Amino acid sequence: ANETVAEHFHWMNVPFMYRVHEDPKEDKLERFFEFVTNFGYAVKGRANEVHPRALQQILEMVQGQPEEVVISTVMLRSMKQARYDADSLGHFGLSTEFYTHFTSPIRRYPDTIVHRLIREYIINGKVDNETQAKWREKLPEIAEHSSNMERRAVEAERETDEMKKAEYMVDKIGEEYDGMISSVTNFGLFVELPNTIEGLVHVSYLTDDYYRYDEQHFAMIGERTGNVFRIGDEITIRVINVNKDERAIDFEIVGMKGTPRRKFKDRPVVIEQPRTGRKKRGGRSERSNERGGERGTGRKFDRGGKGKGRGSASASASASQPGKKDGNGKKKKAFFENVPGFKKKKKKRK
Repeated sequence: ANETVAEHFHWMNVPFMYRVHEDPKEDKLERFFEFVTNFGYAVKGRANEVHPRALQQILEMVQGQPEEVVISTVMLRSMKQARYDADSLGHFGLSTEFYTHFTSPIRRYPDTIVHRLIREYIINGKVDNETQAKWREKLPEIAEHSSNMERRAVEAERETDEMKKAEYMVDKIGEEYDGMISSVTNFGLFVELPNTIEGLVHVSYLTDDYYRYDEQHFAMIGERTGNVFRIGDEITIRVINVNKDERAIDFEIVGMKGTPRRKFKDRPVVIEQPRTGRKKRGGRSERSNERGGERGTGRKFDRGGKGKGRGSASASASASQPGKKDGNGKKKKAFFENVPGFKKKKKKRK
């Protein structure tokens, strides 16, 4: 429904609000491709022409492997953040050219705006220049406001979680737990416990060696001992401090679990780009995981297209394909082509 509605109104050539997810930055993808070579994977093709399916293949290959957590985490951080826009810029994470937030279990403000537009254009048949000019002026501001408020809501939720977790850990100082390194920075290691509580092992607490942050490999490496701490490593920590006001929890390392590493083959596993590789849409397309890239694990990276291969097409799906012939050999029209004042966009020749 989200794709169909977005495509319908795109071809109606009227002001509309879309959920967009731009292509990842080329330099970030190049760093990610270089990073996965450390685990025996190689992606063919250039970073600026990557297809979402190639990244999905990587996630499928590492599933159940020791490097699964680190690779999925680094991939997710290579993606851009999804947002709302008055222009249809595409959605990289879902591998689709048209996308909007038309319906959801919880009605967001953008959903309501889309419903208002549908009522205005389709039910009331108002597609006159005055109506379009009104929405053309309003929608960019509404889209930006919705994106900003979404980020604020996510940040507020995160801060609330941190506050309650710090309160929970106040009486746990001195206790030891098993955890997993969830992030590596130049100032220390973040460790997540099985109950989702996360704390920091500051670099000043790594006293057995002088540790250097390797940004390329997202690792902390000891210069003398050669010890390496990476995302996904399992370690045992001790809680040493909790600050409720700053929502901060400090850990120190008690021991390593000896996380197994992938044994590389003589040749890396090569991930081929799909032959139906996505072409650049004049810089308009945007990608990031709507359900995984926005706020998730990044595992459900795309849905493999626009729902093809699900059996017989529905009437609405057929209607979204203007030009398709019916049983009498006549070309079908999408429902919006019957709206008064409708003018279809002409596709530019490449």
